[in-house]
Amino acid sequence: MSAEPRRVFVSGYDTRLGAAVRAHFAGQGAVTDGTTADVDHADRDAVRAAVASAVDTMGGIDTLVVAHGLPHVAPIGDESMRDFWRHVDDTLTGSFLYAQAVAEHMRDAGTGGRMVLTTSRWHVGGQSLAAVATAAGGIVALTKTLTRDFGAYGIGVNAVAIGAIDSEWSVCDAAAGVSCEAPPLGRCGTVEQAARVIGLLCRPELGAAVGQIVNVDGGLSRNRV
Repeated sequence: MSAEPRRVFVSGYDTRLGAAVRAHFAGQGAVTDGTTADVDHADRDAVRAAVASAVDTMGGIDTLVVAHGLPHVAPIGDESMRDFWRHVDDTLTGSFLYAQAVAEHMRDAGTGGRMVLTTSRWHVGGQSLAAVATAAGGIVALTKTLTRDFGAYGIGVNAVAIGAIDSEWSVCDAAAGVSCEAPPLGRCGTVEQAARVIGLLCRPELGAAVGQIVNVDGGLSRNRV
């Protein structure tokens, strides 16, 4: 495989992060495809159909970036189970389904590849963020597990935990009472900066750098995962 991913699938390229990721790879000369909110990310058949279509269009997939997740903020007393599970299914179940479908193509093609899941840095928990923390914590665990499931096929999996980034996820920081001035940098980062970190993690020469959760939050997090 070449040093730069050539065929990149981005779930949710209609989100601010997904659009930045797609633009980053396109700027590196990669062919990109993916999905938008028109696809039910928690529907196995819909996800597999979208991935199969991308394989036909691009001739395969070298890299998967899961970026379709959107935040859900609700005071714990007002949280409905319907909204709670909708968020968890969309973000956590969706991440699993995309990874599963893409891994099958990478395995069958014998090419290996790289995957980066994206999640919220609020996997550590935060006020009014029960659904976000549940889904994000699941994605952290999923990243560790997929690394072991897919490693034999030459597929490396990492995750990027977003916080203090100017994106749709900023509402989570606000709900938890964290401003952009809080991180050591004293300002919000950008989705373009996050996309460059994701691009780095997708480089195949990183080899054994897998199963890691990389916080992109201006130094806000001090946890180890």
